[in-house]
Amino acid sequence: MNRTIIKNLISTTKAFSGHLNIPGNNGKIGKLYIEDSGETQDAKGVLVCFPGIGDVRTSFRFMVDDLINKGYRVIIADIRGMGDSWEGFDEFSPESVATDISEVIKQRQLTQNVILVGNSLSAGSCILSAVQHSNSVKGVIMLGPIIHDLPADKYFRPISHLLFNRIWGSTLWSGYYAGLYKRDTKPTGYEGHLNDINQSLKKSGVIGSIGKFVRAPKNGVENSIPNLTCPTIAIYGDQDPDFSDVPKEKEWLLNKTKEHKNVDAFILEKVGHYPHVEAFDETKSIIEQFLTRVL
Repeated sequence: MNRTIIKNLISTTKAFSGHLNIPGNNGKIGKLYIEDSGETQDAKGVLVCFPGIGDVRTSFRFMVDDLINKGYRVIIADIRGMGDSWEGFDEFSPESVATDISEVIKQRQLTQNVILVGNSLSAGSCILSAVQHSNSVKGVIMLGPIIHDLPADKYFRPISHLLFNRIWGSTLWSGYYAGLYKRDTKPTGYEGHLNDINQSLKKSGVIGSIGKFVRAPKNGVENSIPNLTCPTIAIYGDQDPDFSDVPKEKEWLLNKTKEHKNVDAFILEKVGHYPHVEAFDETKSIIEQFLTRVL
């Protein structure tokens, strides 16, 4: 196995790290990199965490330490096409990431008390996987979720071929990524995290995968929302630039799930697209209450 790009975050006595083989529709095998704190008899539950487009697993650095110390099993992954999951994939959509989540559940033999955690596009993938694994998945935590097509997509998608190319795409993404944080002070470990992203972007085909994710439709996720039955929360930043109106986005979600009666949404102040990184203390409090309720 090749040396990893990113240093592992999890170092528990039963920790596992490595690539899971993910079969593709074209016969290719994708290499999905995960870290797993390991199964223990007294674990309160297991959280499976996937980052968003163009991000890597170190975005969960605060959650990992906090949740493991509180007795939870934690599995973090690099989204396909990024980080140490850069090899072997050529399909990039919410559905393909949902397949990866389902493979983690299957290959790590997760049979009960599973909580799916997803940022950005991966939040929609968590919805799809939760619907498929309703017996084992007890909750979904969505962070800055993009779970339906947005009005700006019809303008942004056509130019994404130009933006996400191998000449200037990596530089553009790094600058855009920095703008997704909105507080005056960047979170602890930000420079190292950004370096992990930049190292990932040097791999062949990575910037192209971001473009494919950007162009991927979200209608499959939106159509699956009525089939979601487990408790679910969404946490937004009030200054998330991916949304033209964050309160309206929250209202859209709650209206879409009004028959569910077990979905809630929160908006954090002076926060961008990554509430679990930029506003960890506030996010942690919401997640703690949710986990206590559903597990």
